[in-house]
Amino acid sequence: MGFEEDDEHDRPPPTGLPPASQHPAEPLSGHADGVTVTVDEAAEIRDVSLDRGWRRLVDPRRLGDATLAAANEATMRALAKQVEQPPESPDAPAPPPYRPITPQDAVRLLDEVAADLTAFTRRLAEATGPVSVESQGGHVHGTSHGGRVTALKVDPQWVNQARDSELIAELREVLAGLRVRSAPAHLAAGPDSPAIAELNALARDPHTLLRGLGLLP
Repeated sequence: MGFEEDDEHDRPPPTGLPPASQHPAEPLSGHADGVTVTVDEAAEIRDVSLDRGWRRLVDPRRLGDATLAAANEATMRALAKQVEQPPESPDAPAPPPYRPITPQDAVRLLDEVAADLTAFTRRLAEATGPVSVESQGGHVHGTSHGGRVTALKVDPQWVNQARDSELIAELREVLAGLRVRSAPAHLAAGPDSPAIAELNALARDPHTLLRGLGLLP
């Protein structure tokens, strides 16, 4: 099956992506050699597109390199946006109700917090280490480290035969997969557990803590 320059017109609409009306007024995009990658303000992959006649702009064998450059440019724009507009801090929870705290309770709580922090550090190390993703079709393979895409390889023989819609689908699949695996949402907010929440609440209200330990009336 050969490629056609105009086959981008038969692309199916992106699946599982927000409609264009929900995108930011100024999409956070990166562009390189006929490839555009668009992300949201959280740097989540929203779209990949190919310019009309992109095959005249870049050697098809360099499609992976062009997509890599566009993806990282888009990600840097998203990170810059986050620095300009940091998210609002949530309201601090109410202090815990007073209850007596024995030295044994304090030791138990600190032991639980230490164990939870160790587990979080291990999960974070696993998530921020090098990760690899291959498309279901097996034609695109990507690697990322610490949330940054470091390599994107595309089967050159497949590039010469595939339609633009097929290229876009596998490129988007791999980029989105790398983002999910290298920046899991459940780790983004930092360590969290019942023991850590309890310790943080006590630290925000030292008066209650000292009363619980019997050091204040």
